[in-house]
Amino acid sequence: MAFPTDSAFAALGSACRVLLAALLVHPRLSAATPMNMGSDLKLSGNATSGNPIFPGWYADPDARVFEGQYWVFPSLSLDYDQQTYFDCFSSPDLITWTKHERILDFADIPWSTNSAAWAPTVTSKNGTYYMYFSAGDGAGIGVATSTNGPAGPYTDALGEPLIPDVDFGGEPIDPDVFVDDDGSAYLLWGGWSHGIGAQLNDDMISFKTNAQELTPPNYVEAPCMIKRNGVYYYLYSVGGWGDNSYGVEYVTSTTSPLGPFTNTSTHILSPDANVAQGTGSNGVINVPDTDEWYIVYHRRPLGDDAANDRNVCIDKMVFNDDGSIQPVIITTDGVPARPLS
Repeated sequence: MAFPTDSAFAALGSACRVLLAALLVHPRLSAATPMNMGSDLKLSGNATSGNPIFPGWYADPDARVFEGQYWVFPSLSLDYDQQTYFDCFSSPDLITWTKHERILDFADIPWSTNSAAWAPTVTSKNGTYYMYFSAGDGAGIGVATSTNGPAGPYTDALGEPLIPDVDFGGEPIDPDVFVDDDGSAYLLWGGWSHGIGAQLNDDMISFKTNAQELTPPNYVEAPCMIKRNGVYYYLYSVGGWGDNSYGVEYVTSTTSPLGPFTNTSTHILSPDANVAQGTGSNGVINVPDTDEWYIVYHRRPLGDDAANDRNVCIDKMVFNDDGSIQPVIITTDGVPARPLS
């Protein structure tokens, strides 16, 4: 369904706009559903997830499986000065989602400039959860920890950015943490059309190797690393985040999460004029012990030209027999229920 125009929304005020937008785009949200009830917000009732999978303006989703549940860690898709904290969402089945509010608050991170909280990514090691996040549109990439579980709360681990500077022309934004089969951990990041990567130390809050440039063809931002059958897939966003050129491509390596990668990229995520626009900035879920894969990404509703009006969606990601990824078919239905064992 198309959104009303920006001018119509503006007359309602920003608070009414968010509520009305959620009502229009979410297939299972009624007017009686609370919008900010913390972990009490649960959405269910359909045979499929629907897209978007939960209400509200969110973007840049990181998707994980922790403690027998699916987890999505997104950015708030608001004006920079309103992006001052992170929420996350959990689900046992990809259909029923629980919201966990303010798992990390920039008010507690003085170096962050208290704005532009972007693109968190989370992993765990020895009972501690590590969140890597972008702050301040270039203030740096930080790391925060929690021993209470995936929903935090998280506490800044260093008192300063883990990555404070531009390396190889890449703005320090959009981290993605990847843990290989042998337990070694890597961090990928980079905006301004330069992709960067390095291996983390065992402490997960410092680097074992120097940063190196990885930039593949057409790279713009938002890296995402996965591994399947011994092949590393380096997914990333291309085009412009605020328009309909946004999409996802990938390259591969059989050597390392840091490459070398194939010289030719493959485009797999694109808008659909009948479904949604502005598709990109993805995470990936692999159901444990299966070859089932889902791509979690953000997109903009049809007829809505506001750059920050983005929602988190999910669709199937399918591999061909030769290991290549098929173009993703974006849908309004989303995916069927998939409980974890």
